[in-house]
Amino acid sequence: MRMKKLILFAAMAAMAVSCAKTSEVNPVSEQAIGFDTWTSNLTKSTHAAFPVGATFNVFGYKEKSSTLTTVFDGDVVTLKSDESWGYNNIRMWDRTQTKYTFFAIAPAGLLGENPSPSPAQNGHFVTENITFDGKYPDVLIAQKKEVAAADFGKPVDLVFKPQAALFDLKFKKAKNLKEASLKINSVSINNIETKGNITVSNYDGNKNPVITWNLADPSVKDSFDHTDGNVEATVPVTIPVNVEHGTGNSQFLINNLVVMPQTLITGGQQLVINYTITFSGQPITHEVTVDLNKFDTTDMQDSLGRDSASQNGDSDYVTAWEPGKHYTYYLTINADLISFTATISDWTDQDAFHYIIN
Repeated sequence: MRMKKLILFAAMAAMAVSCAKTSEVNPVSEQAIGFDTWTSNLTKSTHAAFPVGATFNVFGYKEKSSTLTTVFDGDVVTLKSDESWGYNNIRMWDRTQTKYTFFAIAPAGLLGENPSPSPAQNGHFVTENITFDGKYPDVLIAQKKEVAAADFGKPVDLVFKPQAALFDLKFKKAKNLKEASLKINSVSINNIETKGNITVSNYDGNKNPVITWNLADPSVKDSFDHTDGNVEATVPVTIPVNVEHGTGNSQFLINNLVVMPQTLITGGQQLVINYTITFSGQPITHEVTVDLNKFDTTDMQDSLGRDSASQNGDSDYVTAWEPGKHYTYYLTINADLISFTATISDWTDQDAFHYIIN
């Protein structure tokens, strides 16, 4: 009887070992498809981070033997308070597939309801008209993201590219106003195109979206001032006497204004600025209108404070705001003050004159 028990225990132990080996080769538990994101500028400037509550629409498909099956078709993904991204109706990785491909656009809702044809299998987006009010959020489109089977189970890291432009305006004094104070009373940029739509027609060799901006028809223009950027600038603002000329002594007039990419035309988008120069206690106020396409990429100052490169016509002018670019405009204010100096000439010596009285 004891021998039978030993045999029975041995058989049970063998079964346990067998089961353990079998469980090791079973597929791992299914893992949900999750997302991670970051934004990338085409310039060195740091883009604002996604705030809690930010959203994007995700599209994507899985692929095996050239058969494409849609997995995401505009699902809204939201950044939660714990800094993770979540969406409804969780999807699991299908490990029988060869790869997944994902496309995304932020914020959610730019494509309208149920875009047709669906961009789920090519990422070709056509947005509805987008209106810019100068504030974030930017318009962001992700790089095409392909995930090979070896990376199934990892968060899908989406890299978003900004598709609007960022505008800053600063001002400074010219060299010959060192002894004068300069006060900006008001500033605005006018006739700015603020409504349009994006078409994504392809993705380049680096998987970046190839886009086209189109103005709304009819176009919509608006004006922006120092209050309209994401950081409100101080106006009126003064650069006092004896502050040296230079970009290091410049001050913001418009700060972090998100604008729609557009061509800048003569007589179109313009800067209007009202300022006061005070010299020896005497204020002089001017209001000037400048076409934004007259700003150039150099700051070559001659002794009078004039931009000699622009006057000679050999400078590169900024004639368009392009997607993903950050533009900082410096306005140098100069005045050729009419001033006087006075000296007294010496007496002029003449020959000596003589007279004798007898």
